[in-house]
Amino acid sequence: MYDIGIIGAGPAGATLARLAGKNHRVLLLNSCRPKCCGGILAHEAQKKLANLDLSLPRSVLVDPQPFAVTIFDRQSDLTRYYPRQYVNIDRLKFDQWLISLIPDSVDMRLNSIYRGAEFSGDIVDLDSADDSGFVTIHFTEGDQKRSAKVRRLVGADGAASLVRHHFFQHHKLLKKYIAIQDWFDKDNINFDSKEDSKDDLKDDLKDDSHNINFCNDYVGIFDNNITDFYCWTIPKNDCVIVGGAFPLLPDARVRFDKFKLGINELGLKTNQAKKRESALIVRPMSTSAICLGRGQILLIGEAAGLISPTSAEGISYALASAQALNQALNSKKNILNEYKKNAKKLIWNIKLKYIKSPAMFNPFLRKLVMKSGLTTIKKS
Repeated sequence: MYDIGIIGAGPAGATLARLAGKNHRVLLLNSCRPKCCGGILAHEAQKKLANLDLSLPRSVLVDPQPFAVTIFDRQSDLTRYYPRQYVNIDRLKFDQWLISLIPDSVDMRLNSIYRGAEFSGDIVDLDSADDSGFVTIHFTEGDQKRSAKVRRLVGADGAASLVRHHFFQHHKLLKKYIAIQDWFDKDNINFDSKEDSKDDLKDDLKDDSHNINFCNDYVGIFDNNITDFYCWTIPKNDCVIVGGAFPLLPDARVRFDKFKLGINELGLKTNQAKKRESALIVRPMSTSAICLGRGQILLIGEAAGLISPTSAEGISYALASAQALNQALNSKKNILNEYKKNAKKLIWNIKLKYIKSPAMFNPFLRKLVMKSGLTTIKKS
């Protein structure tokens, strides 16, 4: 019998396993694929790492390190530069680093697939405070079918959370997008210029009208004709990522191709992609879409709907929700109630971001904000 069964070994699941594994018997199943992610640590995520007394190893960092974000608005044809404290990382190495911190006392099954769970013992009503029963988890490990008994089941399995889908209806309240991004070798990218050579442009590419340096800038692109969210380009060592978040509709890949054609007009001429990644992401359009759990079923990170509705930043919420749940697990009070109390600041943070989202995603309001020049910087 395990005290806690965690589904998913991303930042949320790995962090909870590391913290809870010190005081509880923990089973960790990794049912997640590598995350399709820009790999940019926002200031909030950096603060949370510091709060957890964690320092990023050099092996996780990639070049360049951006200190600003370039915003291009297709509707108004405006470009602005906003100072930000970002850290550019290799997302796969970041996840592997977090897993490496998990104590040996945790039973890690990193090549397993979660298949479902059922209640045993006295648990019938998920809203019941009674936790005298247990949950039986079913999973496959290789070609072997296995099961395990846990007192509490924690869904940390991201946007497509099977735990959330199996036990809750809140998943219907989350707006779903598909994130698609292509990786291009900088050597295989053509830069549009009549005067400069390709080699010169690789070092200092600047579009004449918008002054966007795709080899060094983190770029956010808004185009309401393609998506009501946003798109991006991010340099990663010798590569450039070109991606976006598109409504989960049959024409999502058509929208992505249309976005890449639009990028060509800004000077970035992409050839054959090195690889393509895609993944489901969710966007809480109200706090009612956030679900932390019921009874012995608990959710953390994106599985709980804890993700920024403006930027889709989720690492800070993953780390913070894992810490909040661990504190609740260590209390002698009702665990779910304590978890909800600990997570109040996270939910209010998401609510405030939702309130400010019209200024980012409404074309008219976005134009006004960008034309005002508030908090922008000039770029030489």
